[in-house]
Amino acid sequence: MKRHPAKLSLFILTLAFLISCNAVKRVGNDKLLLSKNTIYLNGEKNKENRIRNQLYQEPNSKLLGIPLSLHIYNLAKPQPDSAFQNWLYKKPNRKERLIKIYSKKQVVKMGKSYVGLNEWIKRTGETPEIIDSVITKKSINRLKSWYFNNGWFNAEAEYEVKPTRKKRGEIDYHVTSHHSYIVDSIRQRIDSEVIDSLYNAYSEESKIKSGIQYRTLDYNAERDRLTKLFRNNGVYYFDQEYISFEADTVDTNYKVNTTVIVNNRQISEGDSTTRVPFKIHKISKVNVFTDYTFKNQNKPVTDSAFYKGYNIYSFDELKYKPRAITDAIFIKPGEIFKDTDRTRTYSRMSSLRVFKYPNIEYSLDPRFHQYRFGGQYLFISTTQIFFGI
Repeated sequence: MKRHPAKLSLFILTLAFLISCNAVKRVGNDKLLLSKNTIYLNGEKNKENRIRNQLYQEPNSKLLGIPLSLHIYNLAKPQPDSAFQNWLYKKPNRKERLIKIYSKKQVVKMGKSYVGLNEWIKRTGETPEIIDSVITKKSINRLKSWYFNNGWFNAEAEYEVKPTRKKRGEIDYHVTSHHSYIVDSIRQRIDSEVIDSLYNAYSEESKIKSGIQYRTLDYNAERDRLTKLFRNNGVYYFDQEYISFEADTVDTNYKVNTTVIVNNRQISEGDSTTRVPFKIHKISKVNVFTDYTFKNQNKPVTDSAFYKGYNIYSFDELKYKPRAITDAIFIKPGEIFKDTDRTRTYSRMSSLRVFKYPNIEYSLDPRFHQYRFGGQYLFISTTQIFFGI
């Protein structure tokens, strides 16, 4: 119990020392240490973290109201090497005496250690957060972008720097949001019949909803959803770049009329580029190589097996039961291409902890060019699965 007053006294003395430290010690005469940010939305203070997170500059962190990390940084010498040399030559013959006691090599090490200590102090602390007009303007642009991306297309923002006490200042951000925009009609302009059919079949799952406030994230999420939808329903060559959106806000009374656009697949042949409708891909064959390595890539296959539609090959004697191999493969002959099947196969193959560096490759089956099925042309693909050893 007797120790508590001593600990409390030490804490108070430490606190008093830190308070007495000069927080603007490393702040230039023509600079201001950022002490506070205030955001005003339509004239009222806004303390939402999602809005404050748009600012590029924040005051130095504090512990019990004290910028402890800043004070730690200020303990370091700006030029430690020069400071050590000044100390070394400040008193006559100090260097010579130290060399006699330790050695010239040890004195050099002392200098390096002093520099290293100062660098460690700097890394441990925080540099002073100086108000920078370039960074502040970036914060303004980011604020406007945030409001734009959340449906306030005409939002305006400006800032004011207010000097307070010595070498300190605050920044006030003023945002005027104006009227928000609401998603109204949603139409589609899709070139490929296959894509159009899939889109309509799953349109109720759209991330863009009529009647809610516009959000750019909803449109990004819809692009991701459609890409996964198409690639998990056989459209092997589909990519996000084929999806775009048109948002019409001209004379709409603060409403957004959206058009979902999906272009045909682009094919380059020599110097010319053409667009063709997307088709569904089915898996014609699945070839599995159980002992693939770079060294044996050109060796002939010496053993093989056929099991439930899978062709299983080995460059040496086949060591695994076909069922043990095929149970780990979700890509099945005769079924449509799905990205999820490839992902699940990779995951299962890795979990076996038997094979190294599994690899799955898709290619057009040379036996087929086009195949008529259900009114749509299906391009048949062959799949090579390599189990590395």
